[in-house]
Amino acid sequence: MNGSRGLMLVVLAALALILGAHGVPAQDREPVRIGLIYTNSGPLAQLGIDMRDANLLYWGQVGNRAGGRRVEILLESTASNKPDEGLTKARKLVERDRVHLLTGVLETPVAYALRPYVNEKKMALVINIAGADGLTKQQRSEYIFRSSFSNSQHSHPLGEWAYKQGYRKMVLLASDFAAGHEHIGGVARTFVGAGGQVIQEIYPPLGAPDFAPYLAQIRRDTDVVAVAIFGSDAMRIVKQYAEFGLKGKIPLIGKGGLTDEAFLDKLGDDALGIVVAYQWSGALDTPENRKYREAFQAQYKRVASITAEAGYAGAQMIAKALEATKGDVENLDSFLTALKKVEIDSPRGHVTLDQFHNPVQNIYLMKTEKKGGAYQNTKGKWVK
Repeated sequence: MNGSRGLMLVVLAALALILGAHGVPAQDREPVRIGLIYTNSGPLAQLGIDMRDANLLYWGQVGNRAGGRRVEILLESTASNKPDEGLTKARKLVERDRVHLLTGVLETPVAYALRPYVNEKKMALVINIAGADGLTKQQRSEYIFRSSFSNSQHSHPLGEWAYKQGYRKMVLLASDFAAGHEHIGGVARTFVGAGGQVIQEIYPPLGAPDFAPYLAQIRRDTDVVAVAIFGSDAMRIVKQYAEFGLKGKIPLIGKGGLTDEAFLDKLGDDALGIVVAYQWSGALDTPENRKYREAFQAQYKRVASITAEAGYAGAQMIAKALEATKGDVENLDSFLTALKKVEIDSPRGHVTLDQFHNPVQNIYLMKTEKKGGAYQNTKGKWVK
């Protein structure tokens, strides 16, 4: 009896070793907990909701698993432009919910507010949108990565392009908060560097209910108006620019969010001819982009936006790092190293990270056109 029992124990031990060697653990590890902070009220609400939904879309597509572990997304929302609230939500996710890393973050002021905290806690943060320039410059952090852009990344080529079109005088029109200033600053820097002149700067508050007082200030002797305005504010500025009689008289250019695909149909003909710079467009004709757009439309019954794509790419980056580390997110040094080396084929194209943890990617200059009855941001021969 004792001999039989001993033999049985040996057999069971050998079986356990065999199963373990083939990657079948006796008990699944706890899930990787990812805290996602997004904006869900105010003028930037839809952008934050799209970012959130694209994250959830990607994780759903991969069965909420990566690196051999389950992945659990914990959501926390904030109002627009509330950095203190964003910091409070981060503390809750880290200290109460015990997340392994943070992601999301739509707004530049929130990103700046989170930097000291993630440094203190040694907590990885994969920012989906907030382009805070300082986080890839003087305030760079070993713990902060991006799946989108730094604010002036798109703006630099746009300023250069504007000068090449023969524009020599420019008016700047941007929302009066950190992202607005950084985006428009990039345009101004390269435009002036090429020999152009900024003749006027106008900064309406984020969430301005009416842009007429600001449009009335625009000097009519300018060659071009460069805009860095976002979300529902962007819809109003484009509509009111046309209503004010400026469309067709003074060209309007700006950051991609000015003519976001998510609301391009609502802008209609008022958007035609506007030139923007961004890393993604719904019109990019690649297998990855088509698959992504179709999946987002099927899941949420609406068109994917620019912030949605950045959220999707952020989830891809995290999944790649988890795969590289076999899910060992607790080994922070190993996980951070994996993030630094991440390469993804996202809907926008191939993306890697530079030494500042900022995406290396194509920036597209696009013009709103109407093709086959549909409004699109397309790259064409007009790009020089």
